[in-house]
Amino acid sequence: MSRLVVLDALGLAYRAYYAFIGRPLTNSRGENTSAIFGMGNMLMRYRRELKPDFWALAWDGPGPTFRHELYPDYKAHRPPMPDDLRSQLTPIEDLARCLGLPVIEKPGMEADDVMATLSRMGAESGHEVLLVTGDKDMLQLVDGHVTVVVPGAKGDDFTRLDADGVRAKWGVGPEHIRDVLALMGDASDGFPGVPGIGEKTAVELLRAYGSLDAIYEHLADLKKPALVRKLTEHRALAYVSRDLATVRRDLDLGLSIESLQVAPVRKDELLAFAQHWQVQRLAKLAESEGVSGEAAGAPAPQRSAERRGRGAEERPDAPPAQPSLFGVGTIAPPTAPLPTSLTTSSQGDLFAAAVEEAAPGTAAALDELIERVHAVRARAVHGLGIRPVFAGDAPRTATLVGVAFA
Repeated sequence: MSRLVVLDALGLAYRAYYAFIGRPLTNSRGENTSAIFGMGNMLMRYRRELKPDFWALAWDGPGPTFRHELYPDYKAHRPPMPDDLRSQLTPIEDLARCLGLPVIEKPGMEADDVMATLSRMGAESGHEVLLVTGDKDMLQLVDGHVTVVVPGAKGDDFTRLDADGVRAKWGVGPEHIRDVLALMGDASDGFPGVPGIGEKTAVELLRAYGSLDAIYEHLADLKKPALVRKLTEHRALAYVSRDLATVRRDLDLGLSIESLQVAPVRKDELLAFAQHWQVQRLAKLAESEGVSGEAAGAPAPQRSAERRGRGAEERPDAPPAQPSLFGVGTIAPPTAPLPTSLTTSSQGDLFAAAVEEAAPGTAAALDELIERVHAVRARAVHGLGIRPVFAGDAPRTATLVGVAFA
């Protein structure tokens, strides 16, 4: 059976960063590279040992979520992301590109919801699904097709939890995880559950009655007046907490599982990445497993230029995101459609929908340019280098005025 592996981007990034918090890794420029190094190790280990046919890195989307609307204090207690971790988000996305790993997000939704939707899509397509995350909310998704892979404390090991594993760890099955969290709350996400009820009592109640609804239907059967009082006074909080703990499986992600096929390691890009960030282990990986040039194919799907290097929400005083090494961004469409000679490939004319007619004389000029480009390419033993030319000194914000070939 083919396998889909979906990874929790920021959960793994935090884990990698804090694994070295006692002795942070830095390069010769003094830049913290702990998360880059740790993510590289984890991603390649998961690729090697989990053997995915399809995979994706799920990211929290921008903006408030429906959970914030339900409960304004949702995650409000969390401290802001450390600046020296935030500075590694763009490099982590560059690393995903080098490793052939698609990066997926949905505005107004958390990575959990993206992972849940991909798990449903994968299972419906007949794939085995592995969700790599330390978030206990995700245990509700475990079934005959879906397994949760929990990373170790330092990301250097992992544990698989199937339905039997969830029962052994929690005392209830995956179908009861939402209701357990509704009663005990979730300190990491900042929703309260029923004050005064912890994990032990929540599990005992679920094992006795089977669901949150059934517990409230049988309040008269409970022998402890204090417990009845807590449940009665905080009934609304219990149900809000259950809604907060419930992950969405019905998002429109605008993609198919087939578009998440594992791509080759991009040798040239990974070598450049490893050299820039001074991570020798990644350079060795590029040499041993990477492929060059056309064999690498098109890069895996990534987030937009505006979102790269950013978490779900930004502090007003947050420093600018690191620029991408690979200049990922949006280029304005040309003022005329590409000539037929360039639109017969499987990718087609990317700008055909935006421009309907060519300006007079444009086709001839483009044909001449195409001939010159092909002439340069024919003389290039090691391939053709392409460099964008900008007006100004800030490539991320300057206007693209041309493209240089060498």
